[in-house]
Amino acid sequence: MNEGQMNINKLKSLMYVAELGSVSAAAVAVHLTQAAVSQHLKDLEDELSLPLIDRSRRPVTLTKEGDDLVAVTRRMLKQWNEYKESKRKTELGGKLVLGHVRSAITGIVASSMSSLRTKYPKLTIKLVSASGVSKQLALDVVNRKIDASFGVGPLRLPEELLWLPYCQERFYAVACKQFRGKTDEELLTLGTYLRHKPLLLDETIIDHEMKRRNIKAEPIMELDSYDSIMLMVEYNVGIGIVPESYLSRQKMQKLHCVPFGFPPLTREMGLMVRKDSPNLYVVELLWETIKQFSSHTHKAEVVAQS
Repeated sequence: MNEGQMNINKLKSLMYVAELGSVSAAAVAVHLTQAAVSQHLKDLEDELSLPLIDRSRRPVTLTKEGDDLVAVTRRMLKQWNEYKESKRKTELGGKLVLGHVRSAITGIVASSMSSLRTKYPKLTIKLVSASGVSKQLALDVVNRKIDASFGVGPLRLPEELLWLPYCQERFYAVACKQFRGKTDEELLTLGTYLRHKPLLLDETIIDHEMKRRNIKAEPIMELDSYDSIMLMVEYNVGIGIVPESYLSRQKMQKLHCVPFGFPPLTREMGLMVRKDSPNLYVVELLWETIKQFSSHTHKAEVVAQS
């Protein structure tokens, strides 16, 4: 065995294959191609002169030798991550420049950034709106104009980028209490329609869904932010469609809200970052922090509603 050839990345590939049960799923987890992960497994088997994968079974199953090596790998990675974390807690700093769409900066995101800054006081975060359109922000990340960006999916990304999703939310048609439509289509035809229209985007996923279902609602006003739509709805100017993050429990009780879409329309919020970004570790830290805050908030809302 050539001991110099074994490395942490190969061991990570084996570990994720064991945990996820497939080479394709492991490839997504370690941000590599299936061919690269398969080569990692072959390299390990060649270096050890032992079969690590039972290729006759589906889902992919490890041999006893493979299980033993995964156990060793987990211990090694735990110690390695603890060491890296102890060093980065004192050394992590510099500036992280993040692009964002206007609707991405929620209370959860703000709380996450505050938490990250508390842990790493040498870190500076700069937010820039740029064009405010996810597709353009993705190109800004590719061209290294910004380190990473918040975005809204579903989104087809350039191959240079990773998509790190942290939440999915439904859309609602919202109106004052006087409107009592039971479905989104009924509600939208009862009053005047307030259309969400970002400056550089001709058609949104809301527009696409309304066209698909042939919902006829001529807008009396076009607004480029969901905050503006909510303000107009609360003053009974018209009926709008917004993501659920704009609807607190109090607003849900105050307004008439009906899920929009059939099936319900959703959007996915996430972070876009280059696979080779020198700040990838920091972006992933922010991503993990946002997911934790999202999970805690969701649990709290479930408790409050029960």
